[in-house]
Amino acid sequence: MTVEGTGGSAGAVHAAAAGRAQQAVIGQGVQNNYFYGASGQARPGVVLNTLLPPPSVLVGHARRLPELAAACEAAVGMTGGGTRTDSGARAENGTDPGGAGDGAGPGGPGAVGGPGGGADPGRARGRRGPAVVLLHGPGGSGKSALARALAERLADGFTDARLEVDLFGFTPGSAPREPGEVLAELLWLAGFSGSDIPAGTPTKAQLWRAWLSDKNVLLLLDNARDAEQVKPLLPGPSSGGRSLVLVTGRYRLDRLETAVRAGLDQLDPEASVELLLRVADRPVAEASGPRAAELAELARLCGHLPLALRPVGALLAEMEPRALLAVMRSAAYPLEQLDDVDQDAAAAFQVSYDALSADLQRVLRTCVWHPGPDFDAASIAALAGMPAELATVKLVRLLQRSMLTSLPQHRYVFHDLFLAYARRLVGGQDPDEVVAHARHGLYRHLDDVVGTAHGLVYAATDPTAGTGPFDNPDHARMWTNAASEELAGAASAALAESWETGGSLAVRTARLLYVEGRDERAEALYAEILAAAERAGDAAGQGLARIGLGDIARGRLRHEEAVAQFEQAAGLLAGAGDRAGRSDALRGLGEVARARGEHEEAIAHFEAALRLARAADNPAAQGYALTGLGHVARALGDFALAGARFGEAVELQRRADDGIGLAYALRGLGHVARADGDLDAAVTRFQEAILLHQRSGNRFGQAFALTALGGIAREQERYEEAATYLEDALALHRAVNNPTGEAQAHEALAALATARGDEASADAHAATAAAVRRTLTAPVPSDRRPPASSNPARRNP
Repeated sequence: MTVEGTGGSAGAVHAAAAGRAQQAVIGQGVQNNYFYGASGQARPGVVLNTLLPPPSVLVGHARRLPELAAACEAAVGMTGGGTRTDSGARAENGTDPGGAGDGAGPGGPGAVGGPGGGADPGRARGRRGPAVVLLHGPGGSGKSALARALAERLADGFTDARLEVDLFGFTPGSAPREPGEVLAELLWLAGFSGSDIPAGTPTKAQLWRAWLSDKNVLLLLDNARDAEQVKPLLPGPSSGGRSLVLVTGRYRLDRLETAVRAGLDQLDPEASVELLLRVADRPVAEASGPRAAELAELARLCGHLPLALRPVGALLAEMEPRALLAVMRSAAYPLEQLDDVDQDAAAAFQVSYDALSADLQRVLRTCVWHPGPDFDAASIAALAGMPAELATVKLVRLLQRSMLTSLPQHRYVFHDLFLAYARRLVGGQDPDEVVAHARHGLYRHLDDVVGTAHGLVYAATDPTAGTGPFDNPDHARMWTNAASEELAGAASAALAESWETGGSLAVRTARLLYVEGRDERAEALYAEILAAAERAGDAAGQGLARIGLGDIARGRLRHEEAVAQFEQAAGLLAGAGDRAGRSDALRGLGEVARARGEHEEAIAHFEAALRLARAADNPAAQGYALTGLGHVARALGDFALAGARFGEAVELQRRADDGIGLAYALRGLGHVARADGDLDAAVTRFQEAILLHQRSGNRFGQAFALTALGGIAREQERYEEAATYLEDALALHRAVNNPTGEAQAHEALAALATARGDEASADAHAATAAAVRRTLTAPVPSDRRPPASSNPARRNP
């Protein structure tokens, strides 16, 4: 067959076909299509298909594929009939042909959708036309695998072509491909003769868009570097065709107009373990068996990234988890002994780092200097010596390039797996003196900010206005919660570097951790404070650290250890002439004696503490000593004396503006009022204490106050309200790992169940309380006489 005609400005058009081949002319290019006897629309299959299959082991994809497929269908106006019915996940083991990993973790911001987080509304109403879908995330997070699974799921809806191209955006040892080179490949695949493909990128793009204009094409552009690399490859506006472009890359490509965006990060822990087991061809049931903890640790050391999980899973096919874990733990960083895996992970970080501008490389290295696990813009600003607003811009740009991960409260963190490589590959590029100077700036900043936060959250009175960087106490509380690990890491580093005021930052941080009920972390930091003070020959510093360690031991009912710490602290502080500190050590000894029921000894310690506090003119220390005396009087049944002691303590703590001590004294008044039968007054006191505990983040104190309110509500036959109080108290006691309080909450719930006539529940709660008490190392007083661990003071000198 021969066709001749006029091609307008292009001149004469000549096309010829013979047999099953057909030749057509588009513009000035010659296209050779091989149809094998039927049109693309009429055939059930597609001749032009270069898609790579997804990996045979897909973990973490199943929950995302339906949502992404539906968003893609809406974006191109598909009805859903062209979608594969299977999920794209297969049971047999295998490997990822592209080597990019095969797991999709929780989506980042805007996990599915365009700028507003959902599919483009115009496309969702059924408008036919091209649509761009972006899957972005750090190297090794499984973008290519998810894209291939998604392409396989959608493939039947695209009857003219299904094409995949690797853009080499972040391929170690290879430069990103030029758009013109990729266009030439695509046009050749589409059937254009090499001699008729235009030379320039713009004209190639025009020819490519012209060919796509009436086609239904699925195009997968894998491993994109930036928007400029992708834009020339995209279809143009079309009224007759329907094209879908899937793009994967490490950057968010904000300058690329997309209908759907999905952010990938690491796998969740459960999916990580499953991937290890499936690659190893081991039973998935092992995830909940005796090796569960070892498998979970292996997954953690792999950073929950398929990049490391897959090869480590292959090793797990020949080794037991414990042996492999021993190898990974013996190295300076987990993958060091696994040569190929280590090289791949290092290359994944290095190629991303090399792609950054020199400016962003400097900021990333500044983040590497940070001694904590996470940070905010203000901390990086302090390290880099730049305004916080500018630091925010830099961090957001690094986030957009998948070099950092975002956390709540505008915080940032390195991916676990890549932090070691960041420190190893770029951490030593700057002079030591530059890094030391920057870190000292960070320590000063954090010490100032945490001091300001303490002044807000531990105050007895409500501030009339914001202070420093905080609008109110709630704002300060949110910051201290979010920054606690950063503060702990910075405090440890400041002590190790013998920074001049490192003790101040460390003590404030230890107190913060202690008040929050994070005793193990606080205890470790107090031990570091003690060691630093011993190195410096600082007797007062040693004494104050030992008081902190004594309070933690006392709260955990390790009474002998607590007594030894308090006695050593008292001696050190006496020698240093610190009367207020010595008063606090004696207060600790009084609390231990009170918890043991040694009332006379407790009174002697509290009275000695009170005398020292008065001599030092320290109202807060006086208040703590008086509160201890009040509790002893209450335990002995002298409620009048107890009330007087607690009342005086309340006034002193208000004068000292010590909200923690005030809450402790108010709870004492609540107990006295309850014993006197004035339940309304008792409720008021406990509620006042709860507000102060909430402000300071003292879940420990909140829990005991809620237990008391639950008991009062039970006495007043307000059973539903009582149950709410007690269940909340039980949850808080569990959250801070306080078995004493947990036992008391169960006993109170047992009494409530008895009052309601529910003997089965009463027996269950009583049995649980008894089981918890058997785990304790010291006798626990009854609910009417709170144990030492009920002390919400959580004092740090």
